[in-house]
Amino acid sequence: MMRWITWLFVAVFISGCATVDTLQPGTGGSTFEIRGKSYDEIWKAVVITASRSLTIVESNKETGTVRAEKGAGMTTWGEVVGIFVRPTSNGAPVYTVEVQSLKRSRIQITGQDWTTTIISGIKAELGQ
Repeated sequence: MMRWITWLFVAVFISGCATVDTLQPGTGGSTFEIRGKSYDEIWKAVVITASRSLTIVESNKETGTVRAEKGAGMTTWGEVVGIFVRPTSNGAPVYTVEVQSLKRSRIQITGQDWTTTIISGIKAELGQ
């Protein structure tokens, strides 16, 4: 019986794990708009902000995608963060930035929601 419970716990844990691949644009992140800045300026602010506290595992300027993670610690299994910038070219009157922050496990109680930290950091980098 105990062995069955252990396997059930492992199955729930594994099936509920978030990875950087889980993060997709348009799937429920927090968004904000930026005006008066170029795509290049915004992209630079996104990369600088993400790299301050997270490990960037994917950075694709062509698609406007940054995926990053925070590793496990004493009180957390870690988090994954996605930042998506649209459109992905210079000259747009407005850009939309979407930030997603997920805990690695659905049963994880501790861990940080990085959304506010990332949004504030990007705005600070851009002087907004």
